[in-house]
Amino acid sequence: MRRWARLSSTPIVDDKWFRVTADRCEIAPGKVIEPFYVVHEKEWVHVYAVNANSEVLIVRQYRYAADAICSELPGGVVDPGEEPERAAKRELLEETGHVANRWSYVGKLYANPARQTNSVHIFVAEVLDLAGEQALDESEEIIWSFSTQSEINDAILRGEFSQALHVASLYRVQQFLRARGDA
Repeated sequence: MRRWARLSSTPIVDDKWFRVTADRCEIAPGKVIEPFYVVHEKEWVHVYAVNANSEVLIVRQYRYAADAICSELPGGVVDPGEEPERAAKRELLEETGHVANRWSYVGKLYANPARQTNSVHIFVAEVLDLAGEQALDESEEIIWSFSTQSEINDAILRGEFSQALHVASLYRVQQFLRARGDA
């Protein structure tokens, strides 16, 4: 399979949230496609934080673009120069006030490799402690709670836990835990 060659890249949007370019690509010898729009996003993290009762820490928040209140895993963006594990620890603390004493890297999934450059890094966080209050961003209003895996599965079926990447991260964590002998 042949990789495409980027012949040029023109910025369309470039701000603190993301960057969009219109690329000119050679997809086969002599065959050019333009514009091919690419969304350059920061890396993301998802945290499957589980307590001593095997309950999973879930957050609920409003998502403007979909005009929906979503249940999800804690997570967010990896800041420039930050390692994904550090971002996962920071996001867990900021969104829920919790810290974890044991961390495992599960792997990564591409957000949308057809158009986006980023991926989501998935972590399991165990041995949880409530360390303080939430430290939310200006645009965030987050409610956290613990749910059983069965309750999360039911929420997926009801469309309440409905973000595709979060569902995929849950599936990937379940594979990881089975391989580790925990599930």
